[in-house]
Amino acid sequence: MFHDSRASFNSFRKSKVLVVFVTILAVFGDTLLDTVVDPIMPDYLYRLKHPNSTGDVITHYVPNEQLTTSGNIRTTESCNEGATCPPAVNTSKLELLQRAEELKEQSVRVGVLYATKATVALITNPIAGYLTDRFGTNVPLYIGLVVVFSSTVAYAFSTSYAALFASRAVQGLGSSFSNVAAFAMIVAAFPDKVERNKNVGFANAGRNLGVLVGPIIGGTMYQFLGYSSPFLLIAGMTLVDGILRLLLPRRETSANEDEGDYPLFNMLKDPYVMTTTAFLFVEMTTELLIWGSVPVVMMITMDATAWQQGVGLLPTGVGFLVGAFTEPKLEGKAGCWMMTLLGSVGFGIFTTILPLCRNIPQMIAPYFIVGIARGITETTLMTEIGYLADIRHDSKYGRAYAIAETANCLGIAVGLGMSGALLNALGFPWMIRMAGLTNLLLSPAALLLRNPPRRQQMDKLAIVYTEENQLKTLLHRPQPQD
Repeated sequence: MFHDSRASFNSFRKSKVLVVFVTILAVFGDTLLDTVVDPIMPDYLYRLKHPNSTGDVITHYVPNEQLTTSGNIRTTESCNEGATCPPAVNTSKLELLQRAEELKEQSVRVGVLYATKATVALITNPIAGYLTDRFGTNVPLYIGLVVVFSSTVAYAFSTSYAALFASRAVQGLGSSFSNVAAFAMIVAAFPDKVERNKNVGFANAGRNLGVLVGPIIGGTMYQFLGYSSPFLLIAGMTLVDGILRLLLPRRETSANEDEGDYPLFNMLKDPYVMTTTAFLFVEMTTELLIWGSVPVVMMITMDATAWQQGVGLLPTGVGFLVGAFTEPKLEGKAGCWMMTLLGSVGFGIFTTILPLCRNIPQMIAPYFIVGIARGITETTLMTEIGYLADIRHDSKYGRAYAIAETANCLGIAVGLGMSGALLNALGFPWMIRMAGLTNLLLSPAALLLRNPPRRQQMDKLAIVYTEENQLKTLLHRPQPQD
């Protein structure tokens, strides 16, 4: 019986199910920590600056034209037009407007805080990719685990902007190693493109499950259990993930051990890889412009509390899950380029509709469709970059996903870093419309992904050419020519 149990345990360790599960947990935990702060930070940073503040920061705020005062005390007559108002409070009109303006200005600091993680990851992603190709996925996964756990605990006990900034930066280092190694591991485990597409879809679903539940967990636990509670919960989940990572056998991701020094520049000058990463960057930037500004907009225009801000973004997360699970079935019929084109067009069109929403019920349909389009394109592109690594770059998955994660991180840094500034400079409607239009303008570039050539085929053509012209045999393997 002992031998049977040990055999079953060893079989589980070597199974692809464990690979998929660890990958899902890795990206889920990272995005959960990313998004759990969304409904927390606007309120928490305000209270750090105003420690004597009690009650809801902006609950009593309504647009200027709906607010009337009688001796600095709001009267019930101001609610006759259907606005939801609390009992009369001793809050002046001027103070309410000042709070709203301060929250908008504070959104710049919030955006910089959020972008810190992505900025650090921009530097560490290439290192993580090199280590993954050189030594396998286990070491980067262990490094990522320890660093992410440390940053999560640091979050829980941060009581200043500087401490939060440092915690976010440390998270960027850990998530870089975890995400690059996790995607490289799952792509290497499934060489068949159909199976790979399906399981990358699972991984992306796990990533967006963090986006889906993060704001809800963060807003609800912060409002009812206190600031530290969501971070301690995530720290406990990270420990469980760590145990599973320790069960993984050593896995190599590089198909050719003699080419461990394969230059990253070979991929950076590949137009097909760059097209893929351009889509990842633009769509991630747009998504984070939305996520970075919507909570503040909801607080100011909808009287939304912390948990309502989380629920308001719920349709986007649900839509992403639908898109991620649907994409593998559709791509088999339509192809990568068509899925990228349709997803990018849909994402651009419905993004421009978002500013028309005036309350939470109106947000459901457009945010849901935006999520579907985003789920389709991200799953397609994250699978395609692994395929490009196979046919054009000797299956260097670590470097391929380092580039993909760098594009995502750059989008996060730009989206979150600029959301506050653009919100103040342009206003929410024009900021979002410009982002949606950018996606529409980029969408025709999907045609470049219709039939990317294999590098092996091009090597053969080069040899035939030299033989027909009686030239000397090439002493090196040609790099991709396009």
